[in-house]
Amino acid sequence: MTFPERPLSVLNLGLIEYARAMDVQRKVHREVTCGNSCDTLIVCEHPPVITFGRASKKSSLLVSEKAIRERGIEFCLTDRGGDVTYHGPGQAVFYPVFDLKGLKKDLHFFLRLLEESVIRPLRENFGLNAYRRQGMTGVWVGPYKVGFIGIGVRNWVTYHGISLNISVDIDPFSLIRPCGLDLKVGTMSNFFKDEISFKKICDMIVENIKQLVCEKGSFDEFLREPED
Repeated sequence: MTFPERPLSVLNLGLIEYARAMDVQRKVHREVTCGNSCDTLIVCEHPPVITFGRASKKSSLLVSEKAIRERGIEFCLTDRGGDVTYHGPGQAVFYPVFDLKGLKKDLHFFLRLLEESVIRPLRENFGLNAYRRQGMTGVWVGPYKVGFIGIGVRNWVTYHGISLNISVDIDPFSLIRPCGLDLKVGTMSNFFKDEISFKKICDMIVENIKQLVCEKGSFDEFLREPED
């Protein structure tokens, strides 16, 4: 079945400081909210930074802030949902600034859409057993969490988004309790001997997001599938 195209702009920022990327998101969010711009998907990666969501707890930081800064890792407070997480080079980050009024005014649905945009290419193109876990948010491969989600929404226009560990150094995750939980964190490069193309994976996820947004009505079907 074919579905009508939904206008979507892709903005690739490359490697950009977290605070600067937030400024871009805010500007795009204003434009989408006012109807001056179509839905926009921002793609980027960040220098080492630990970000705190609205649900962050002090107990999620396992060492002192001083010790973390001495490792060259910055801190940023955010207005996204969720607890603490880490971003660094080799991790693909996708910030969808989408007007849900034209898609579906359902945040649960949107979270599942973001998960599915990562699960599909990991399964279909890389043969990985990627899945979501019951009652949790994100993407796992085996026992390892590789995809992290934290979103914000204002006037039914989303911001923040999803990240996927591709070749990122996962050691800094040991300094925190990612998502406020005791998790095993993995990265795609752990599962392959050969180097993985960062750009190729980003392009696959962008295309899956476009496809899932166009599917919208039929998209509910996968929500009834078992999570793992």
